[in-house]
Amino acid sequence: MNDALRKRIQHRLAGERGTIFKDAPFRVTVAYPNTYAVAMASLGFQTVYRLFNAEPDFAAERAFLEDAELAPPGRLVTYESGRYAGDAHVFGISVAFELDLVNVVRLLRAAGLEPLREERDARDPVVLVGGPLTSSNPWPLAPFADAILIGDGEQTVPLLAEAYRQAASKAEFLDLIEGMPGVFLPDRDAREPHWATAPLDELPVYSQIVAEESEFPGVFLVEAERGCPRPCTFCLARTMYGPTRNVPAERVLEVVPEGVAKVGLVGAALSDYPHIKRVGRALLERGVKLSVSSIRADRVDAELAAILKEGGLRTFTIASDGPSQRLRDLLKKQITEDHLLRAAEIARDLGFKGYKLYQMIGLPTETDDDISEMIAFTRRVAEITPVALGISPFVPKRHTPHWGDRFAGIKTIEARLKRIQKELRKLRPRVEVRSTSAKWAWIEAVIARGGPEVGLAALRLEEGESFAGWKRALAEVGWRDPLTLPEPEGAALPLVLG
Repeated sequence: MNDALRKRIQHRLAGERGTIFKDAPFRVTVAYPNTYAVAMASLGFQTVYRLFNAEPDFAAERAFLEDAELAPPGRLVTYESGRYAGDAHVFGISVAFELDLVNVVRLLRAAGLEPLREERDARDPVVLVGGPLTSSNPWPLAPFADAILIGDGEQTVPLLAEAYRQAASKAEFLDLIEGMPGVFLPDRDAREPHWATAPLDELPVYSQIVAEESEFPGVFLVEAERGCPRPCTFCLARTMYGPTRNVPAERVLEVVPEGVAKVGLVGAALSDYPHIKRVGRALLERGVKLSVSSIRADRVDAELAAILKEGGLRTFTIASDGPSQRLRDLLKKQITEDHLLRAAEIARDLGFKGYKLYQMIGLPTETDDDISEMIAFTRRVAEITPVALGISPFVPKRHTPHWGDRFAGIKTIEARLKRIQKELRKLRPRVEVRSTSAKWAWIEAVIARGGPEVGLAALRLEEGESFAGWKRALAEVGWRDPLTLPEPEGAALPLVLG
């Protein structure tokens, strides 16, 4: 390990609380295909780390793709002991986002492992891949993983550990886990299994490590609820995370250790969590700050807003998602303009510094009239309070009613973004518009609904990823889209139309 990497790791470890240093017969690497900061803000990543370390004869250590820039090729190291990341019995990868697919390839290579499963042998560690992406669409990861974990890991990880204890070889281990709930073996299974669903008594999950260099510096994360009771048709939360499970307030508070300065409550529908005010007040009484990711406009009231403000929240974050009432109704969002305006008034009256409003464009049946309504509505919000408008192109996902809808098209989305920015520019600084790339949203849509061939395309992008590179790689592997995603401008991709 060179001095630069050693100093980076030592500095980060010094800013951690809860790190597990352990020696055991079975070595596990829990690796993340992105930066340290993003990984340490991931409850899924932290939970797998804690669960494997809870097994008496397993020792899990962390590794991050980001550190490959400072390590020799194939010599990525773990943080806890500094051993080579690929020197393990189990190499686990947690993948949250579609656009980290190429990073999975880079991560395996950085650990000294061949990315393709068929090019590894019995001497290599078992490569397990889990995370939100595997529950949404495991198929692009199929060329790389020995086993893919789908759904909740609370019950799966102990079963995997027991199978590994019993197995005399990698092949026997795969034999033993075949057919387990939530376990998908790409070289054996023609269909995905049912998701593994953790019962309420396995919850909540929470931060094992509080890290100062996390995306949420010094914040202890705890999942107050899992699943979602809402019928929003674009979102995976209801289908991917199973039925709503609200963790009792006492259990949420019990897992928060003494000395924590700030707690971040996590959940797909925190505004619907029946104990949110009780938990918030209890934390404030302990002198602990409080944060939440976002709140629903129809559930917020002055009492909840006051608790959040006292807890240190400075910006109200609300998801409208549909640019017009017609499209919000189409998405079954169950939110009206009145709800959104009332939330803006609460933010103003209580002295919040900002009001963030998330919107999607490129939705099914969307027209210019819907965009006009969004622009007019944003002006009304700006009369109440300054607003930061975050706009993302709609990406249809599997396991939702919109899985077969067309992506709106790059030209269409870019034209609408340009119009929105032009018409709202005159309202600066009361309105700030931020948007994500239409081109990369198209790539995200390809991965979100693609098969193993999309993974093979990612393999070709290991040395450099770009939009043009993705188009070439998809063409080279013969990618054809059965859902007729519109072809990006200038691409020569073979599409199946009709």
